[in-house]
Amino acid sequence: MKRSLLQSLLFAASGLLTVMSSDARAAYPDKPVTLVVSFAPGGMTDTVGRILATELGKKFGQTFVVENKAGAAGQVGTEYVARQKNDGYTLLISATGHVIGPAVSSNVRYQPVKDFEPIAILARAPNLFVVNPKLPVNNLSEFIAWGKAQKSVPYGSAGFGGSTHLGGELFRHVAGVPLEHVPYKGASPATLALVSGEIPFAIQDSMSVAPYIKSGQLRPIAVASANRSGLFPDLKTVSDSGFQGFDVYTWLGLYAPAGTDSKIVAELNAATNQIMNSPEMTERLQQQNSEPGGVMTPVQVKDFVQTETEKWKEMVKVTGVKVDN
Repeated sequence: MKRSLLQSLLFAASGLLTVMSSDARAAYPDKPVTLVVSFAPGGMTDTVGRILATELGKKFGQTFVVENKAGAAGQVGTEYVARQKNDGYTLLISATGHVIGPAVSSNVRYQPVKDFEPIAILARAPNLFVVNPKLPVNNLSEFIAWGKAQKSVPYGSAGFGGSTHLGGELFRHVAGVPLEHVPYKGASPATLALVSGEIPFAIQDSMSVAPYIKSGQLRPIAVASANRSGLFPDLKTVSDSGFQGFDVYTWLGLYAPAGTDSKIVAELNAATNQIMNSPEMTERLQQQNSEPGGVMTPVQVKDFVQTETEKWKEMVKVTGVKVDN
């Protein structure tokens, strides 16, 4: 009888421990979460990352800390996160370079879909062709005429292998302007170089250059995406100038290392969708020349990333860009 009672008590205790263990696992997050931003402070990726960190902190009642790991158009930070524990406490915020890197370099040590659990698409922004206002051009046609008269035209990008780099190489290929790539460690330093006159021309996401356009320190001459932007209704696209199919824009994604618990991914997806697509956030992004990425499930995000991966592989083939040092 005593033995039977003891066995019953042990069984009950075992069940209680199992429930407690299950509850403990479900209590995500129970410590600070690191959001690795794969670009330098000040650009679009960093700006959106810091906004998201603040709002996720409010949502979950836990600290979300931004850590910048810049370099190689986002590849340094991306490779770092790919090697971290898949426990949901180290996440990645990166830009279009996330899917471009493996296509332009055999040295990149990650696969954009296989090595990550895509969580959400945070924001999108048209890339703009922008010039220093001292340059004697006001539109793309004038820039092409001016550029062809130069021996070379240095242009800045957010780094090797990003959309701003590939966009420049594609334009050089189709327009015949002798562009010379000058990579920077992020959109912010590239933009500042353009403002200072260190370089005459750059292709940048519209959020990163927005304040400088408003202040007159930079002049936009074309939209690089396929369609005119509601953010810049009077600005013609590259396609409008005769280069059909030219479509280069920046989007930001939130990722966890591959194998992260699907429940954690689902929680982060739901919270991020709600934050980034709220009316308040939409207005905030539009004020900075960008827009929400749209509400997607994790599966839809994965499909989007896969489609973008294939798109940029084709662009790499067309431009012949390779970054193998």
